[in-house]
Amino acid sequence: MEEDSSLLEIPELGSGNPQLQKAMNKIVKVEQKGLDKFDEKVQKEDNKLQLVRDLKTKFTDVRESLTPFKSVGDFRELRGESSDESVLKVTSIDKKIAIPGTYDIEVIGTANTSSIMTYGFADRDQSEVGIGYMTLKLPSGDEREVYINSDNNTLDGVAATINAGKMGVHATVVNDGTDSDEPWRLVISGEGTGWKNDMKWAEFHMLDGDLELDAYRSREAKSAIVKFNGQPMYLDENKMKNILPGVNIDIKDAKPGKPIKIEITPDIEKMQGKAKNFVDKLNGVLDFFGQQAQLGKDSHKDPKKALAGDTVLIALQSRMRTIIQESQGSMSSSDISRLRDVGIVFNRAGTLDFDADKFQKTLENRFEDVARLFSGDGAVGGFAQKMIGVVDGVVRRGDGMMTLRETNLQSKIRKLGDEKDAKTTKAEARIERIKGQFGRAEAAIQQMNQVKSGIGQGG
Repeated sequence: MEEDSSLLEIPELGSGNPQLQKAMNKIVKVEQKGLDKFDEKVQKEDNKLQLVRDLKTKFTDVRESLTPFKSVGDFRELRGESSDESVLKVTSIDKKIAIPGTYDIEVIGTANTSSIMTYGFADRDQSEVGIGYMTLKLPSGDEREVYINSDNNTLDGVAATINAGKMGVHATVVNDGTDSDEPWRLVISGEGTGWKNDMKWAEFHMLDGDLELDAYRSREAKSAIVKFNGQPMYLDENKMKNILPGVNIDIKDAKPGKPIKIEITPDIEKMQGKAKNFVDKLNGVLDFFGQQAQLGKDSHKDPKKALAGDTVLIALQSRMRTIIQESQGSMSSSDISRLRDVGIVFNRAGTLDFDADKFQKTLENRFEDVARLFSGDGAVGGFAQKMIGVVDGVVRRGDGMMTLRETNLQSKIRKLGDEKDAKTTKAEARIERIKGQFGRAEAAIQQMNQVKSGIGQGG
């Protein structure tokens, strides 16, 4: 909150009498001092409000950091590795569907589109290719006609007309470098890969032109051929989407006779990162509690300790420490039942230390137990559910403890502001009234001085 630096205006008395002006200055300062007390009270409440908002943010961060631990499926992370990414590359994994394992995949051939070239022309945009039409036979069995007239009877014109038709084929004009006199050719390509998308190529019906297909410069559409654990499979595109559940793999190249190993394994590093993140967020709250508990003779003047001694914070701190240290529900009979069993322990400062090596080793050897420690087992909640319950009680909209505290502080600050406004109005009226009284007193003094002067002159 910005400090209210406004002051009551000190009236300038007309006579310039120094004693009356000094008295007026003192009166205004007394009134201003009373108003300043309101600013002090507002600032004190605003310090509390800022800390409450900061604590709410820290608790919200804790909740977000614990969301990945709400279930075993949420906590688990998988990674996919290829022994040769120039041939096969794992692009995505659905961790809720994918199954860890090692698989051999051999790429016999990649999928490609149909394509064919025309015979050459001397240029791409001047030589006329004829007048007439061409018939395209699409993989679906449908036929499309492309009309060529005097407006589009160049290679560029024909290509633009084909592409504008959006018929599932694409035309490109290229210089193939095989004929210095007539190097420019039209390449017509299908847009879909796989044998099902093989094209039945165009037929030209032209007058006065040489636009014809070169049958020796054609390529048929093919499907990708892979061997999965030795079993041949045909794919319409260079992607493997349904062979391994939840795993998408891009086919980059063919290497017949060289099986590529695809490994789907737990991503220990990523799961460890989740744990480290929630420890850091918890430490943000625990450190906040610790700061409020560090009291000294001037602590009451420190705006960063405006909630020092707050009984609600003390109760929250105690509850959180209990959850962190206690055995978790269904894990009570296991040797992995507390956070300390996976390397998360309190230090002397009252915050948590994270033993990354211990967590990693435990996760590698006892993933299911670690996951249940955080996520629970069926109806019995684990650490994450318990701590989220505490957090929700703090930040929940409407009735969360800190939400209510925030609302009450805002209301109190508004009330103090209204009281100050009312006091300011009264003070200004009182000053104005006193100014009038001083003005009358000044006039009386001036009159007396005039009488005194007259008497002196007459005597």
